[in-house]
Amino acid sequence: MWVLFAWAVCFAGVSQLIKRDLLSAGPLLWLLAALPSVAGVFALIAYGRFLREADELQRIIQLRALALGFGGTLFALAGYRVFERLGAPAAELTDVMLVMMLLYSVASLLGWRRYR
Repeated sequence: MWVLFAWAVCFAGVSQLIKRDLLSAGPLLWLLAALPSVAGVFALIAYGRFLREADELQRIIQLRALALGFGGTLFALAGYRVFERLGAPAAELTDVMLVMMLLYSVASLLGWRRYR
């Protein structure tokens, strides 16, 4: 889906602009910081449309992939918090997002292979 790609480009691009301090503080920076959120709204709308138009099998695959992505990330993050208390580096939000997207993608591919 092109909207997910657009969101990823917005998120990564704005994050790098802020991290490298390439823009001066002000309204433009705040506007750019909101850009990934706006793109995310469009991505959610497109995904909702995709689910409404999908057949029953595709919906089941997506539901299972979402469940594994969310549930797996929840338990992985909770488990990692124990390691943080032992001195492991703190998990950042981008780490959590990466785990969730990875688990969702793996579950989607497994579902696709199972019902192929």
